[in-house]
Amino acid sequence: MKKITINEFFSMWVLILVCVSPLTIVKAQVANNSNIYVNDTGEFFIASGNFTFGGASSLTKTTRSILDYGVISFAQGATWSGASNNHYIDGFVRYYGDNYFLCPIGNNSIYAPIAIDANSTVGIDAAYFNTNPSSISTNLGTGIVAISSVEYWKIASTASSKISLTWRTSSGVNDLLLTPSLTYLTIVGFNGSEWVEVPSFYDATSILATLSDVSQGSITSTAEVSLATFQAFTIGVKGIASCYPIVNSSGNIKTWNGSIWYPSSPTINDPVVINQPYNGGSFAAYSVQLNADITLLDGQTLDIVDSFSGTGKIVMSSEASVMQRNSTATPPKILLKKITNPMRRFDYVFLSSPLNSFSTFFGQLTNPNNTAVNGQFGVYANSPFYNYFTDNDSGNSVTVTSSNVATGRGFAATVSPSRPPYTVSSVAGSWFNEKFPVHIKAEGTTNNGDLLVPMPTSAGWARIGNPYPSPINANKLLDALGDDIRKTIYYWTFNTPRQNWDNNALNYNSADYATFNYSGGVAACSTCEVPNGMIATMQSVYIRKVNTSPITFTMTNCLRDLSGNDVFFRSSNDVTGKFRLNMIGSSGSFSQLMVAYNPVTTTGYDNGYDSVRLSSGISSEFATLINGQNSNYAIQTRGAFEVTDVVPVQVTKRLEENFTISLATKEGVFQSNEVKIYLLDKLLNVYHDLGTSSYNFVQSSSVDNTRFEIVYQNNVLSNNDLIKSNAMAFISNDTFIAQANQNMIKIQLFDLTGRLIQTFSNINNTLLSKPFFYPQSVYIAKIELDNGNIVSQKVINN
Repeated sequence: MKKITINEFFSMWVLILVCVSPLTIVKAQVANNSNIYVNDTGEFFIASGNFTFGGASSLTKTTRSILDYGVISFAQGATWSGASNNHYIDGFVRYYGDNYFLCPIGNNSIYAPIAIDANSTVGIDAAYFNTNPSSISTNLGTGIVAISSVEYWKIASTASSKISLTWRTSSGVNDLLLTPSLTYLTIVGFNGSEWVEVPSFYDATSILATLSDVSQGSITSTAEVSLATFQAFTIGVKGIASCYPIVNSSGNIKTWNGSIWYPSSPTINDPVVINQPYNGGSFAAYSVQLNADITLLDGQTLDIVDSFSGTGKIVMSSEASVMQRNSTATPPKILLKKITNPMRRFDYVFLSSPLNSFSTFFGQLTNPNNTAVNGQFGVYANSPFYNYFTDNDSGNSVTVTSSNVATGRGFAATVSPSRPPYTVSSVAGSWFNEKFPVHIKAEGTTNNGDLLVPMPTSAGWARIGNPYPSPINANKLLDALGDDIRKTIYYWTFNTPRQNWDNNALNYNSADYATFNYSGGVAACSTCEVPNGMIATMQSVYIRKVNTSPITFTMTNCLRDLSGNDVFFRSSNDVTGKFRLNMIGSSGSFSQLMVAYNPVTTTGYDNGYDSVRLSSGISSEFATLINGQNSNYAIQTRGAFEVTDVVPVQVTKRLEENFTISLATKEGVFQSNEVKIYLLDKLLNVYHDLGTSSYNFVQSSSVDNTRFEIVYQNNVLSNNDLIKSNAMAFISNDTFIAQANQNMIKIQLFDLTGRLIQTFSNINNTLLSKPFFYPQSVYIAKIELDNGNIVSQKVINN
């Protein structure tokens, strides 16, 4: 190949159209405000200086041939500036250095840079492809449950290098992850036969200097990668999350002097000394010497590899987090100021001690100087809580003492009905609408590392708590629990107010438990949040032990996460689709269910993927059934999706009310308009497309397991004359109720002598509800439909 050398080529110049096929060497400054195109085997080489990506309409591009692609190359020390979604290298970049280099590459108006850190100067080529990686292969290696469907990169060299990939909103990382923890992400490489894991961990601060979250960020290999082994790279999801990696200390101490870091801001490798009070926000460090206090506000985090030392403490707002990676490192002293959601009298909250001494925490919880409504510490004579209960070895609820709640276990605390600022009144309606947040100050040494958590010996319910000053990942907790425990987590939401002053079971509504498993979660009320897969600091949840053998499980730092403390209450990403349905009753009932599809599960019961609803006994409920069982499932995960699948549904009516079923969310295959979700009302022969509108209905029986099914095909004949005219009617609580699969025009009611006693005319609706004050007896309802058909039905007023 002929070599073309242009010394000081276009120094501080404006490039016009340049087509390159042999080697072109450029030194000094280059600003491309028009077009550069490099043909097959061509190389446009920036030997020194800076390459500037100019105007938005300009283009810097190379060919993408499999073997003979062109490249725009940089020598070690050469730089670039100005790359963005408007202008980048659309094709291959090559770097000849043996140090860190950010490759300014993209495709289809997407800037998708990667970083390399090579161990030699032989050159590394990289290009971005805004193309589904399944075009290369759909084969996934062991432990990989999903990969991007949006993009991949080619990184080619005989050298080895650390690599960093980036993602953005269009990357769809949020859709890949069924839990918000980025610890499930990994780089995957195609080795010629399958996509395999490349050991890696996400960057808390991305290579583009933004905080990593589901909408943007980067992930870096934990060691050098032999690039010749792989043909392409993309971002994938693992079935088991990674622990935050232990890194080495740099030995470069960074000191906070009250106004600045000296000599510079710390990195995750740097030991830190806090000599003056610090309130400068989040940071990462290797270790921290606390000669003064650190204050963290909501959303701020500390990511610390090793130990804390010194006499200072960390003052944490309710939604702040402190991560420690080394399980044997010394934890810090904290002052955590936790704020509950607004609570009524008799509401209770599930708590867990974030301190390594439960007696210390419990003493503060019961002290008005540490626990107070609206944070008015010391104003009232007593703590707002008065009734505390936990689970004993038999799985029964017992009163909490200062020593009967183990680290990692949870308990409930109840708001007193007779303490200010709540109004002193026992009249229902005058008291249960008062809501105030309770503020809790927990001060002492926190927990870190491996914690052995004892479980009740008997089978039954137990509360598991988060003992760390950072959130724990609910999916990782499901992994840790083992097979002797049902892999379902129940979050208490105290949504339904207690209805009267007396203490009885009907005052507590089990429907107020949100449900979570590997497939995701369902909410407890129409305005409640769906569980996001995190358990916040000081929060506990319900789980159920299914065997009677004595067991323990171990909590570790691998359960911990940096984000997720903003919610106070693993997913197998092979899920091909899922959706949530809501049922709302006219008397206030709410019930949500979720149906998911996953090739690793079956249509039978699968622990961790199928979760029963905790029956309320108060409000009406809506659930799915597994064939051959009567258990009502709030979450059911079935096998790979088939359009012929049929999901039986159970409706339990506990209040006299009319119902509405609606589609709340849909993901995966159900996002396509080609797959419809029908509610089949077998009683009325109605296939209702929930994607177009809600379905309204009435129910006469208290429990109905046979009326409804969820299906994905409408099998009703298109000829309306052949559609069976179906209608139903019943009398309940002095109300006559009727429903039909077509609009009703008129209804006549006769007694057993044939006497007409009531006529309802001009109905023009599929539902009717009218007062009925006739004697207890049997009546005949003749229902005239808008197609002229008349349906007769016997109704009983009892």
